[in-house]
Amino acid sequence: IVVGEPSAALTEYKKGELSQRIEASKNWKPSPPDEMHNPDPMIAIIGDAQLAGFDMRFIDPKLPSDPTSKLNLMIDGIIDSYNAHNDVEYLNPETGEPYPIKGAAHIVFTYGGIGEGVIQNRGFDSKSWIRTRLIEGGVPNTEIAFMSDYKKTSQKEAMFREMREGKKKILIATPKNAGTGVNVQLRLKTLHYGMAPWNPADVEQPDGRIVRQGNQNDEVELSRYAIKATYDETQWAMLSRKSRNVEDVL
Repeated sequence: IVVGEPSAALTEYKKGELSQRIEASKNWKPSPPDEMHNPDPMIAIIGDAQLAGFDMRFIDPKLPSDPTSKLNLMIDGIIDSYNAHNDVEYLNPETGEPYPIKGAAHIVFTYGGIGEGVIQNRGFDSKSWIRTRLIEGGVPNTEIAFMSDYKKTSQKEAMFREMREGKKKILIATPKNAGTGVNVQLRLKTLHYGMAPWNPADVEQPDGRIVRQGNQNDEVELSRYAIKATYDETQWAMLSRKSRNVEDVL
């Protein structure tokens, strides 16, 4: 668990606008025809709280980058992982010979914050920001892949092969588009998880991309990113309770 401190802007937003919206939503007293049409439903408020906890530029894209935001904290972790494990040698399972390209691969999951819809609606291009910072951290642009850029099965399979061969080393995805059916585990060393999902399966399935037969690393690292005193605490605690309930049933 990688925990960061909330910025002044995030704290102000949480105690000010967000708290006011929560109170207004709780106190909303609809007339019978409108009882299902809360103008600011709690789910919308939670969505803003999650995005604010990821990076305040989702709330105000004119804000400067905050080095302590969860998004930047996660990117720092990816860069550190990349540089720490970029000299490891891996073997071609078919020939037993070392691959010509050294270096571990890394997979990044976040439930939200990187989709085209949120980028367009919020005015903050998080994908470009992630790519720019990774390149500044020493990762070649050609080694970065966003799952959402690969639409066809043939494109995905070609990218998966490049991940196994070391031509691509960082894959950024969501639990929905890469939680299952992703055969890239051969040299995966680290998994980084940004915005928390709603369901335990959306953590368990992504974890299964790296904790998996065929991975040539004896040990792997799984990092969950969170910011203190934000909805992250509620979200991860809720996931833990749900997970225990599911495990009890099974």
